Amino acid sequence: MRTVGVAMLCVALSVGAADDDVPFWHPDAGTPAERFDLAKRTEPELIAFLRRFPKGADLHNHAGGAVYSDFVIDAARANGLRYDPTAKRFTSSDEAHTVSIDELEADAAMLKAYFETVSMRGWYPNTDDGHHHFFQTFSYLGSAQRTRTELLAEIVRRNRYQNINYLELMATPYPDEALASFYGTRWNLDLDDLSASLAPFETLIDDPAIHRSFTTWINDVEANVSAELGLSPALGEPGSDIALGYIGSLLRTGPLEQFFTGAVYTFTAMRADERVVGLNIVAPEDHPASRRQFDAQMKILDFLWQRFDKPAITLHAGELTLRYAPVASMWDRIRRSIDEGHARRIGHGISIAWERDLVGLLEQMARDEVLVEINITSNESILGVRDHRHPFEMYRRAGVPVCLTTDDEGVSRSNLTMEYVKAVVRYDLGYDDIKTISRDCLKHSFLPDDAKRERMTMLEAAFTDFEKSLVSGYRERP
Repeated sequence: MRTVGVAMLCVALSVGAADDDVPFWHPDAGTPAERFDLAKRTEPELIAFLRRFPKGADLHNHAGGAVYSDFVIDAARANGLRYDPTAKRFTSSDEAHTVSIDELEADAAMLKAYFETVSMRGWYPNTDDGHHHFFQTFSYLGSAQRTRTELLAEIVRRNRYQNINYLELMATPYPDEALASFYGTRWNLDLDDLSASLAPFETLIDDPAIHRSFTTWINDVEANVSAELGLSPALGEPGSDIALGYIGSLLRTGPLEQFFTGAVYTFTAMRADERVVGLNIVAPEDHPASRRQFDAQMKILDFLWQRFDKPAITLHAGELTLRYAPVASMWDRIRRSIDEGHARRIGHGISIAWERDLVGLLEQMARDEVLVEINITSNESILGVRDHRHPFEMYRRAGVPVCLTTDDEGVSRSNLTMEYVKAVVRYDLGYDDIKTISRDCLKHSFLPDDAKRERMTMLEAAFTDFEKSLVSGYRERP
């Protein structure tokens, strides 16, 4: 009887562990997919599951907007700066109206105003305009004089903690030699003769010294970040648990001459060092200058793309709604960014429903595997687009690959784990769905082929290890 009783008790425990009251890490909680369904019961459980879930890549991350304002204060303190509550910037001035960092932190109202100015922490739906609030933050974030090493170390530390395999950062390498050579060149832009416009830069494009300056700059930055974080293997070395790629960014609202020079500069950097993986265009897409200059910018990209042997391009396109732009800006913005701007990926893509021949465009994107970088948090706060108003599910139903990305995680006070959490909750994604998204992010990265194969192998191994950890109690070293 005693033996039977013990056996019955074991069966009862096994059955009990399979019901909805057990945690997802219970030994008998089932398959990874079943455990994921258990984790979806509450947000804390889902965060705990997804924080350690292997994420292939974040492909849309503005390094300047990825910094948290909390660490900006730390940098200001370390640099001996003061705070100007009127200008809402850190300063080396000791004028009477400035305050010390201690005084800033001791004044609750002033500290609240600081955080609400330099991030979306103070923005809530149906209050002030999220679009305006978001884009204003960038004029304040740089005043603490943080070094490139400090900025990248913050970003890398956060993303390693979330088991992110690869980051493509919009962070243009700026070695002094290359900057002085390209931006010091005197020339005139002729949109009717772009070959003549390019001629003054021809000697720089393949200059070995210019190429070395890009490689030296990246080597130094990555070595400093690796030392700061104690990484072994270091960034850029085989087997490193996270890799970085750099996307050169062009300002869509600035002078066309600057746009042209920046594009030549970025494509030269890509030729010089394979860690510079692509080009993008930044700044509000609904700005009047963005609308007026779009035709010329596509013409410039088309010309230079041909000249530089078809380098990788990803473009912000369709980050628009009728609240901020006329429909004329939306009926061909995504299509032309692909056809004329040669974008292999599209950032945001919110206005897709307004495109001419929508079905044809979606078929083209699915056939050519033009991935869409989905930014759930920023689309909600900047454009007011969320839930059924977002085209995330339209893209997926049409077979267009998608990747969950952060955009400006520090300003938005989010991270890639929370982008997955929001997507899972809002669109009822299953475990196979998030694995597909994770794989597609890395698959559609701009990594060189050999490096991509290495990272893909590491991702699959990470999936295996993650799923084993679920069965063995989900423990990790503190």
